[in-house]
Amino acid sequence: MSEQVCWIKSKESHKQNVTGEMKQVVGREDGTLHRLYQSLLAWPVPIIPADQFYKAILHSDDSPLGLWRAEFVATFVAILANCTYARAHHGENFLKVSPTRRQGIMILTALENDDLNSPALDPELRSIAKYTKKLSLEPACMSEDDISSLRETGFSEAEIVHINQIAASFAFWVRMINGLGISLGTEQIGMKQESLDNIIKRQRDFFG
Repeated sequence: MSEQVCWIKSKESHKQNVTGEMKQVVGREDGTLHRLYQSLLAWPVPIIPADQFYKAILHSDDSPLGLWRAEFVATFVAILANCTYARAHHGENFLKVSPTRRQGIMILTALENDDLNSPALDPELRSIAKYTKKLSLEPACMSEDDISSLRETGFSEAEIVHINQIAASFAFWVRMINGLGISLGTEQIGMKQESLDNIIKRQRDFFG
């Protein structure tokens, strides 16, 4: 019996929904789909645009935040939602692109413990974390003061918009994952180091 991907019942007919374009755009090297996308095959229309939006937010060459801080936001949203799947994948990406793995672990431990005053967080990460937490848990309470706090820390308007977009978009991803019961399974956790290095290089090259 094949391993259950999610709570949605898999049907043989769903495999017919995997198009050649889908394999090319979102498929893995072996042509198969990640479990996240396998879970959507009962209604696959959003898969490609959702993946394009995800990559535009997190992996764009002109990323204002850069990959490390972007993965920081993504991982914290996953932690706040207790989303095991996203926490594992993006937490691992964050560790792989951290200055040192030990430093990355200390930062994630502070987030897991809800210790935003931890010395592991520099002022920039602390400011990002406070905004991300409030937007994730108390969206109706957001005010212009929250934006002002990010400005006072030194973030540009583009960086603030980027923080907002990652936190807001991952609110979608973690709710989709938790709501469909998508499990980790045995697929590789996080992206390959080579792929992450290429994203970082393109971002640095873009800004010269």
